[in-house]
Amino acid sequence: MKLRFGIMAFFLLCSLVGKAQQNIDIQVKTIENTLVFPWAGGLNACQFGRMDLDGDGRKDLLVFDRHGNRLLTFLNQGATGEIKYNYAPEYAKRFPKLTDWAVFADYDGDGREDIFTYSQGWAGMKVYRNISAEQIDFELVVSPYLTSWQGGGEVNLIATNADYPAITDLDGDGDLDILTFGVLGTFIEKHRNMSVELYGTRDSLLFEKTDYCWGRVAESEETNEMYLDTCLFGKSLIVSKDDFRHRGATFAVRDLTGNGLPDLLLADDDYPNLVFLKNGGTPDNALMVSQETHFPENDPIRLFSMPVPFFTDIDNDGVDDLLVSPFDPNPMACEGQNSVWLYLNRGTNKNPDFQLYTKSFLQDQMLDVGTGAFPVFVDTDGDGLSDLVVGNVGDLDSTYYLYDNLQTHRTAQLYLYKNLGTAQNPVFQLFDNDFGALKSLKQTGLVPTFGDLDDDGRNEMIVGTAQGNLMLFDLDFSLLDDDFLHFGNAWSAPCLFDVDGDGTLDLVVGDASGKLTYYQGVKQGSNTHFQLITDFWGQIDVCDHATSYFGYSVPNFFKVGGDVLLAVGSEQGKVFLFKDLSLNPGSVFTDISSRWSDYVCAFENRFGLRCASALADLNGDGTLEMVVGNFGGGLELMNGNIVVNQGVEEIEKTVFRVFPNPAQGRITIEGTGRLTITNLLGQTVLTKEINGTERIELPRGIWFVKLDETTRKVVVE
Repeated sequence: MKLRFGIMAFFLLCSLVGKAQQNIDIQVKTIENTLVFPWAGGLNACQFGRMDLDGDGRKDLLVFDRHGNRLLTFLNQGATGEIKYNYAPEYAKRFPKLTDWAVFADYDGDGREDIFTYSQGWAGMKVYRNISAEQIDFELVVSPYLTSWQGGGEVNLIATNADYPAITDLDGDGDLDILTFGVLGTFIEKHRNMSVELYGTRDSLLFEKTDYCWGRVAESEETNEMYLDTCLFGKSLIVSKDDFRHRGATFAVRDLTGNGLPDLLLADDDYPNLVFLKNGGTPDNALMVSQETHFPENDPIRLFSMPVPFFTDIDNDGVDDLLVSPFDPNPMACEGQNSVWLYLNRGTNKNPDFQLYTKSFLQDQMLDVGTGAFPVFVDTDGDGLSDLVVGNVGDLDSTYYLYDNLQTHRTAQLYLYKNLGTAQNPVFQLFDNDFGALKSLKQTGLVPTFGDLDDDGRNEMIVGTAQGNLMLFDLDFSLLDDDFLHFGNAWSAPCLFDVDGDGTLDLVVGDASGKLTYYQGVKQGSNTHFQLITDFWGQIDVCDHATSYFGYSVPNFFKVGGDVLLAVGSEQGKVFLFKDLSLNPGSVFTDISSRWSDYVCAFENRFGLRCASALADLNGDGTLEMVVGNFGGGLELMNGNIVVNQGVEEIEKTVFRVFPNPAQGRITIEGTGRLTITNLLGQTVLTKEINGTERIELPRGIWFVKLDETTRKVVVE
């Protein structure tokens, strides 16, 4: 069965296929350059660190995305003044599991960065010591939480999952101190490390709260306004009785004025900017004397919500640059495709001059469709090659405040990556970033599936939504039913597949609960109708009930030999695998998730928040490749190396689309220019200027559709 929705410019096809034949790897490219690491999985809300991963004496790059608790590792390959990183996921496997936030800092002075991270369930932090020798290795040295001497006893050093603390040497004695908000969340607490004072070395983690109002600054509970020279013991003057706990903030401490004193960058949840607080005090007593709400002065930071800043040398010039990304724990509160801002420092460390370089550092070298990624392989143009269609949760289109909380609305779309390679050497090219023009429907969370439901040899499309609707489209994207089967369960994720082998497609739908609903396909004439069998198929529930109320199941089927296997993505980031499928409503399927190596390859089954999978033999070698999407908007590839090409804007300037082809009476034309349609005799039947989409009825036959100087042959059956 083939789906024929669009065709690519001939000259571009020949160019990219020619390149593909010189490389046996599967590729994803840009128009100008091949994406360096297309399958790194996308980025949303990131924190950064430096560490020598490969023992070459150079600091490599660590990226921790809290939306899914994913750690990405990149080797530094750049020369002086050069930005060049290679994705090296094998090093990430050596790290402990990190949750919500991580600070990479060398507390014991051995030259190796250790890890401070959130201690889930304790509102504190635990610590891993870097004991790497021949390979990266860590030992847990503080658990379940770090303590600080307060009021005559050791007390949990409070650090919530909504706060990013500053862990740095504040007093110049060599050991690492900590800044964090107190329980009431208005004043900044300083917890001084007493290791040097007590033992003369920095290798201990012994803290004492020495300042409940560091910098003599207080934060408003109603806005992100800062009160300077304010340390009121009557905290009720500032703290609202209706809002006991500050909801979240991020810190970064750095001397940004060259006076030798630590200044402070601070961000608050629900606000897009960083506040720069200048320290005009003394080394022993910090005093913030001024604040700037637009930092840096040139191109101020304005992320969607709650930016977290990092100072580190990205371009290997010996001067620390500035990285900024969202920190908000709400996975819907992120930028999507432009969520890693890089400012290069054109000044010095003591007198920095931060200039905006890019808003998508690393992301611009990944396949990243924004927020969420739901992949499916399907032949969209009838050339016998598997193309890649990816749905997403959606891009931000509007925000508003409700009861002082920032709310968002996202509009989802489908991305089409056409396969322009060969059966042995795939090359994926981003062809359409609004496939089927579904963005106009203003839906959130689009999950597509394709299948021939009327035996005409061409595929229809069913799309699930966050609201729970199933939408049925015909082959030219006309919406036939916006409430197909009246499904109604939130975050519907449909999959069409002939489960029982009777030649008729069945429909299995996942949803936010983590369970699966099974509809058996029944033929009535040439049309397929669906009959509900069970809403708890196979007794499958991929929800991790110990940590969440939701499962977000996304089903996908594949065949190995004569066996039909079921893969199910989940909120917890694991792709489950089931066999022994049965149509019996009460049957229990066998979970063989530990045996992925039998069918694809061995891999660590942790793909990040709300993962979804798709499988196909893309290079004709008899083994399956699997791509797995996650909430970061990217895809990870198992058992292959496929090059991906972005650049849809450049393509659309030189080509136009005609679909379906073959057609049945009506064709859709997308493009801008002078349109001419002629028959086999060369007779012109239509000529006009178009700018956008045109739908034209044509009788049976062969037609030539020309837009300016480019011609397409269309068959009308």
